[in-house]
Amino acid sequence: MSAASTTDLLKAFGGAKLEPDAVAECQSICQTFDLSTSELFIRWQTFLINQHGGDVSILPTRERLLQVRALVQQEQERKLLSQRRGAHSSQTAKLSRNKERTHYDKNSVEGLLQGMVAGSQREPLTTPQSTKRVGLLKAGTSVARNRVAFSPMTPSVFAEPSPSAIRFSNRTNMGRTEDSLHSELLPPVLPADRPSVTMCDLLGKFSEAEAVSSDESDAGDDSAEVKLATTARGATRRMRYMFEKLGTRTEVVNRRIERMAIESKTQYNIEALANPTYPHQDTVTAVGRIMSINLEEGQTPAPITGESLFLETSRRLGNGRRTPLDVRTTPSFSLFPGQIVVVEGKNLKGTEFLATQFCPLPRLPHPCIGERDSAVLPFSAVIAAGPYTLSDNFEYEPLGVLVDHALTAAPSVVFLLGPFVSEGHPMIRDGLVEMLPEEIFGAKISPHLARLREGLPSTSVVYLVPSADDLCCPYASFPQPQLSREQLDQLAVPEGILSLSNPAQVAINGVVFGVSNIDVLFHLVKEEVSRLPALSDRLPRLAWHLVEQRHFYPLAPPPADCAGILASQDGRLKMQAMPDILITPSQLKQFVRAHDNVVMLNPGYSSKGLAGGTFARLFVNLQSGAESSSSILGGPARAFPASFTSIEIVRI
Repeated sequence: MSAASTTDLLKAFGGAKLEPDAVAECQSICQTFDLSTSELFIRWQTFLINQHGGDVSILPTRERLLQVRALVQQEQERKLLSQRRGAHSSQTAKLSRNKERTHYDKNSVEGLLQGMVAGSQREPLTTPQSTKRVGLLKAGTSVARNRVAFSPMTPSVFAEPSPSAIRFSNRTNMGRTEDSLHSELLPPVLPADRPSVTMCDLLGKFSEAEAVSSDESDAGDDSAEVKLATTARGATRRMRYMFEKLGTRTEVVNRRIERMAIESKTQYNIEALANPTYPHQDTVTAVGRIMSINLEEGQTPAPITGESLFLETSRRLGNGRRTPLDVRTTPSFSLFPGQIVVVEGKNLKGTEFLATQFCPLPRLPHPCIGERDSAVLPFSAVIAAGPYTLSDNFEYEPLGVLVDHALTAAPSVVFLLGPFVSEGHPMIRDGLVEMLPEEIFGAKISPHLARLREGLPSTSVVYLVPSADDLCCPYASFPQPQLSREQLDQLAVPEGILSLSNPAQVAINGVVFGVSNIDVLFHLVKEEVSRLPALSDRLPRLAWHLVEQRHFYPLAPPPADCAGILASQDGRLKMQAMPDILITPSQLKQFVRAHDNVVMLNPGYSSKGLAGGTFARLFVNLQSGAESSSSILGGPARAFPASFTSIEIVRI
């Protein structure tokens, strides 16, 4: 393979600064191992995640690229070793394993297919997708009544602790605080007989209004397909995640631009918004969506740069046309594909829109404490995100440690975000697990949940939030509805543990939470371009995009490996209220920051490979913060919950 050009390398690395020796090393790696520039960038991202916690601010120097070279070489050597072993021994092992089977599961599709073929020795489907499908269709027996033991084929993995588990138990950084917010505030002292927390599902509260607006905009026969259907927990849209019309997506985009245009006119007292595709000699204001079009590479969109920006209009404002967007003279911006913007500038020749500045988007109403319908009462919470087990076993040691801490702290609320049985687990991807996902959940996770529910006060609540990466969730798209009680019973989840939708918008004791259990930050970090943004800290800025766009997944189009984003369910991705606390778990470095009275939290993952991860402890206490609020105009009643919220991100 010919050496990669400097231009291709800079394009692949998103315009990052590369020293000449780093460029030479990149070219050498590509030529030695026959890699494209995009493949090299993927190896670099993997190196950052594994070695530096996903910190994208680290530059690719020659010394770090030498470490990447060593990792690539190890990967190539493993592939060669696997090829030398030959296919004969593996096929023999597969046949011998199948001969040990004494029956087939007639309730699964795989069992039916094998039962129809006499003497079939087919290997059961072991890919993540097929495992999820077969496991979900096996609903004839309850895991709570019949918890199947792990297969005797892999006793060394499940019957005794693995070497990594021993290293996990001997870790020395347990309990270390990785990041904190308002650590000077005292945690609330909650009485043993404290009342239960009050919870209001904001999505269910606004679902009826959303149904009316959807029916008005989705005219025609297709409107019946997106009407709300009543379920056990209120109104929710039918999840038709395997069928979606192109017209639905275009209508959603058009509606988002129009809504922001109407509110922008009101906020900035604009008589009429301009069509940015027409020539203008004077400075005008336009509203549109940021897009990237790569004409040279056809249908494959490349990461946006300052030279590949386009502004897309709505049908009313510009017939849905797109015009090149020039930001060379714009002093400050932070842009990504799919972002709705209010921009001022000129289009002198009708060929491109020259932006002079980007105006802040109108915000959702954010009442202070004294203006809220319900009182803001003190409470505590524990927040954790999966995966909850190490990458070489299914013993769930990190989950056990997390439950031990929750039992000691006795929080008012516990948020457990999936995945619980991740389709990305190496043992599942390699086909080394014989149990169905539901059986793994019932045998390994449900006992921890039962211990958690029994040990917490009766007034505490535990919420499970599904994930698109979870094999135990029947919906592989985003958004996802909450797990029904019937599904929780099949997973042997004890009574008293509830499920929220993904994303979730709830108010707990008067504090508004927004929970989005998809790694949108990791998706945004590869697409965003910026110049002197107002919020200089990049990771909190990525989370702030969600608040500013009023949307839990504003990026468009999503990455190819991301779960399908349902345009027909866009109403469930919109923020119905300004969140006080936004929770967005990500594989990037954990953080907690407060910006403009909104707390943005990435608690991190509970486990990372062979090591333990992090979780978050949250305290809301107006009494302890009252003294420090004397400088706030009007006192605590005029402040926001973010001023009285203390959070610690703790190492498991």
